[in-house]
Amino acid sequence: MSSTTITITKFNGTNYAQWSTEMTLLLEPKQVYGIIKGYSDKPEEPAANLTATVMAVFKDCINRNGVARSTMRLGKEPRIHSQYTVVDNAKTLWEKLAST
Repeated sequence: MSSTTITITKFNGTNYAQWSTEMTLLLEPKQVYGIIKGYSDKPEEPAANLTATVMAVFKDCINRNGVARSTMRLGKEPRIHSQYTVVDNAKTLWEKLAST
């Protein structure tokens, strides 16, 4: 069994076009790219009395947001990473990096 290594160019503040293309290829198989593009925004936390199904959907969305955000954070140079540590929404992080 062979393993595949994916290497992306780390975002350095000036290479967004290349980085975003490579990052998209990395995020799509993880089924989290829709969060970045706004197909499924991070929801508000539901009320405590909602059904287990609603809570499961909420937790899945939060987990996918975390996967997307963590993947993007790993794909940035350390000096860039420190500027965005407080951004907890993957879509917002993507947009802020695009405007850098």
